[in-house]
Amino acid sequence: MNQTETAKIVIPRLYCPFSTSISPYVELVSTHTFDFLHKYQLLNSTEEERHFARYKMAWMTCRTMPEADFELLCCIDNLYSWLFVLDEQLDHVDPSTAYIREENYLQQLVDGFSYVLKHKVSAIDNKFFHALSDICIRLDAMSRPSWQSQFQISVQATFEAAIWEAKNNKNRERHPTVAQYMHMRLFFSAANIGTDINELATGVWLPMYVLQHPDIVHLTSLARRVVCWANDVFSLRKELEHGDEHNLVMMLKYHHNTTLEEAVLMAASVHDKEISEFVSCRAALPDFGEELNKRIQVYVNGLETMIAGFFHWSITDTPRYNPY
Repeated sequence: MNQTETAKIVIPRLYCPFSTSISPYVELVSTHTFDFLHKYQLLNSTEEERHFARYKMAWMTCRTMPEADFELLCCIDNLYSWLFVLDEQLDHVDPSTAYIREENYLQQLVDGFSYVLKHKVSAIDNKFFHALSDICIRLDAMSRPSWQSQFQISVQATFEAAIWEAKNNKNRERHPTVAQYMHMRLFFSAANIGTDINELATGVWLPMYVLQHPDIVHLTSLARRVVCWANDVFSLRKELEHGDEHNLVMMLKYHHNTTLEEAVLMAASVHDKEISEFVSCRAALPDFGEELNKRIQVYVNGLETMIAGFFHWSITDTPRYNPY
């Protein structure tokens, strides 16, 4: 699909009832992340530096966790930027770099990342491994052991889902079902990592029996989902211009045999209904006792801030999507 065709796509206004703010540290965080990327040579040219700078990743980080302290903001922005640079390399391949989408190569990356997550050092001289080691060491100093275990699981799930996505991108004739896509999207998007970070961003430590309560699990899952569906709608033009059809809109189009315009409206409806479900589920949370209820309220406020942060960054701060 060419740029003329994608320019005709009309993105509906999505529902987001949550307010947004941004950390006053945003410019300093941005500078710190550039220093981090330069330290590990993750940007290979002036063109890549300009490309990265245009997307204003620090603004996303500082909207999704505006109350966090400077050290945590820098660490998380380093992580998100690390994921962004890695994802860009996997998304934009040419014949000379097509090997990076091969399953064996991706599995070697996942194995290397898993080693770093466990040992905090790299057994292989790889700049992405060394950068991840730096991030993990700093995160460990700011988190509790149970959170670190969950973070390792979440990152592992994200990498494994990236292999699944690469397989599906390679086999364009066979599309996953809508249900398969909606499940896997939460992982290869790293939305699961985003909700894990909510604990650090809010500074609220909830017992595992609370975090694993079905209602809290469902609410956290809804937060991940609505971020993904909004991103799929906002990024549709950009992805189609690059030949990437791994998007909720396109899955709905193929499996429901609709027009592109109808599929866009269907995806927007899915997003808006799940935002409304989030609001309803929050209002119906069970009583955990006065002290825990206060902490849960802060945790859920953080989920709302994350949702609004991604939403407003996408339509206000970054030119990555330009949906409206």
